[in-house]
Amino acid sequence: MNLPSEFFTVNSLLTLAGATAIVVVVTATISYLSDGKINPKWITFVLSELISFIGAFALAAPPENVDAAIRILIAFFNGCLIFATAVGLNTITTKPDGEAVPGKKKPYWARW
Repeated sequence: MNLPSEFFTVNSLLTLAGATAIVVVVTATISYLSDGKINPKWITFVLSELISFIGAFALAAPPENVDAAIRILIAFFNGCLIFATAVGLNTITTKPDGEAVPGKKKPYWARW
């Protein structure tokens, strides 16, 4: 089995799998470091949209004959797709939260 020789790259940012992985890892990290004080659902949504708009406007060459309003709408929909994929990945790879245990920190890989 060959291990990847690179971490996240610009090319991986422009794929659904890469964008989803970035969103999941960054959301888990921010949520863990903030002790859950920042709602991870909003972190996930904002990151998903940010990555989608970066991909649509800063990194990808604009397609010919496509109005800016259409590009904005498509970027928003793609952000929603990244969000839904990230939430689904988090849901299937984590256990549901039980009752909170006082004094016990939430694990890094926790359900949002």
